[in-house]
Amino acid sequence: MAITDAGQGRGRITVAALCWSAVAAGLGLWWVLRPSAYLLGRGDAESPPLAFDIGARPGAIGLLALGGLGVVVALALRGRRCVETMRRPLLVLTAGYAVLGFVLPGYMAMVVVAYTFAFSAPVILLAALLARALRLGRVGTSVLVGVPAAAGLGFATFIVAYKGAHWAVFTVVGGVIWAACTVTAFRVGKRRCARCGRPGAAWTRPESAARWGRKVTIAAALMPLPYGLIRLTWLTPWPIAFPEGAGWGVWVTGMLLGCASEGGAILTRGLIRPWGEVWPRWVPVVHGRPIPVAVPTSAALAASAVLALFTVYVVTEIPQGEGGWLFSLAFIPIGLWGPLLAAAALAYYYRRRGACTRCARRQRSRTARVKRTSESVALP
Repeated sequence: MAITDAGQGRGRITVAALCWSAVAAGLGLWWVLRPSAYLLGRGDAESPPLAFDIGARPGAIGLLALGGLGVVVALALRGRRCVETMRRPLLVLTAGYAVLGFVLPGYMAMVVVAYTFAFSAPVILLAALLARALRLGRVGTSVLVGVPAAAGLGFATFIVAYKGAHWAVFTVVGGVIWAACTVTAFRVGKRRCARCGRPGAAWTRPESAARWGRKVTIAAALMPLPYGLIRLTWLTPWPIAFPEGAGWGVWVTGMLLGCASEGGAILTRGLIRPWGEVWPRWVPVVHGRPIPVAVPTSAALAASAVLALFTVYVVTEIPQGEGGWLFSLAFIPIGLWGPLLAAAALAYYYRRRGACTRCARRQRSRTARVKRTSESVALP
């Protein structure tokens, strides 16, 4: 059976991988033709930092080659002539693209996630609480929550662009797309449903996922607490790892990042709490309704990928002055937060996921074929 039998490889994810690879190849070609336009890893203030230094010509040629190869791989994933022997190399290639997409931008992916959450979450939460207290309807809630949310996201976007993290957004998006392609290729290689992975192993069953998921979720929720507590010491006369001579801007940013880590711990805990399955009463408009499974799962998996793959690089950038060693120790649990959060998200997904429509269609089609075959055999 080819990877694309029954249309399993012709999904939107392969189209997204094809488009992303084409854009990457186009950028690489542009930089090959115009080396002066190359802006990655130059080491100057205007260049987005990478996990490792890349020269203009090697970087441009490498991006062109990887993008072109990605186009070929994406087309192979969509083609009906993809034979059995191609599955393993395709799986290796897609996994390599996923890792490259996350590793290349270095710590800047952490900047994207941390600043966006730190500057957006507080205003969204306060606006939601106010809308609930005033008992506003859908329109009033949309305005009250949407305006500060847009302002917070806009400010976070400005910070991200100022720090040169826009390139990290592009590479991380590519990593996510190719990671999804890897999962799809693995599932189809195991002759499972490309969408849901059924039939899966015993640990993916809801009752089993509930047992092991509770343990890993509690462990994951504990991981960001030390970093948040270190940041909260900036409220006291004995701040730990506070840059000497820093102004109010650094203080506010550090406090927001600390609160964001504590908020992340609370949200992680929500993966096994009732309010992680049904919108709480304080949430306006949608309170009491079931939370779509994809919302917490996607957010947790995206955060876990960034956290897991960039911890080593982030640790090399932490302050080495007074309190630096304690700050370094506070970063160590964040390295475990990523994989534990990914496991917690998977447990949440396996525990709550519903029936797969694709599996149901295939079952109905199989039943119809069997019925037609039996009827044709029964005819004299």
